[in-house]
Amino acid sequence: MNRMFFVCFSLIHSFIHAEMPQFDRGPRPKNFQELRLYYADRGLSITHKKIELSQDVQQTNNLVYARRKDRPLHIDTFVPNNVNSFKAVVILVHGGGWKKGDRSNEHTKAKWFSNRGFIVVCPEYRLSGEALFPAAIHDLKDAIYWTREHALEWGGQPDRIILMGFSAGAHLVALAATAGPEAGLDISEFQKQSNSVAACIVVAGPSITNDERAFLEARKPESNYQLFLGDLPENIPAIYEKASPAHWVSGNEPPMLFITEGNPSAHNIIRSKLDKLGIQNEIFNLTGGIHSEWNWEPWFTPTMEVTETFIHSTITH
Repeated sequence: MNRMFFVCFSLIHSFIHAEMPQFDRGPRPKNFQELRLYYADRGLSITHKKIELSQDVQQTNNLVYARRKDRPLHIDTFVPNNVNSFKAVVILVHGGGWKKGDRSNEHTKAKWFSNRGFIVVCPEYRLSGEALFPAAIHDLKDAIYWTREHALEWGGQPDRIILMGFSAGAHLVALAATAGPEAGLDISEFQKQSNSVAACIVVAGPSITNDERAFLEARKPESNYQLFLGDLPENIPAIYEKASPAHWVSGNEPPMLFITEGNPSAHNIIRSKLDKLGIQNEIFNLTGGIHSEWNWEPWFTPTMEVTETFIHSTITH
């Protein structure tokens, strides 16, 4: 085990055992208003994280990274004047059940990273109301190609691209990290370039879409899975398999960090496959919150710090 991997493992282990909110017995909060009240009664303040962008960072919104006929796809960039020694570019992919959300949702995290000298980009992708799978993963893969093409001009390294996604965005980054050419999910004019990345951070999103748990979700009325993939799993099983990151694990994956919400066993299937192939992977479990708690304190800072530690472990100066 190399030294940086050991340091990363040790720090993640300590983060897991650090003080984080825990639910008492009884009914749990159903939304953030209830969550705030729940913890206020216990003397803990739940606050949405806000960060000011450093004057050293140039933020540019609404650049076009690809087109679908007459439809432009946009990306926002955060480029520090003084890029840190890692010269990494972090791609932040928003969530929203594949049907809503916006790249601006990730600007707070983009500020956090870029204030520390990382280059950051936040891409748009087509949502399920506009285009079914595989449109969103086509878009993300094109965003990776575009980012690689521009990394040097920003002061970054093309081989140091980091994917980090949240909820539905977590599914997309996991799929981008695992699905190679054999998956047939690349349509870009940039296809001759490498689509590999240096690391992938999967925050509270599915890493498998064709197991029974996913099928139970997919069979619910107005399921996001149906809206995204196009039908019930029994009608299009091959599509559910094609959309599943765990299905494509081949041993060519980058190091992966899975951040879960009270369920550290959520990614056992993909992690078992990665383990068998010797691919570095770790788990970090958020407790005492509800979905999207990573945008709020006291969960935001541990999420970002453990991610930065993991990124450091994957990159040698």
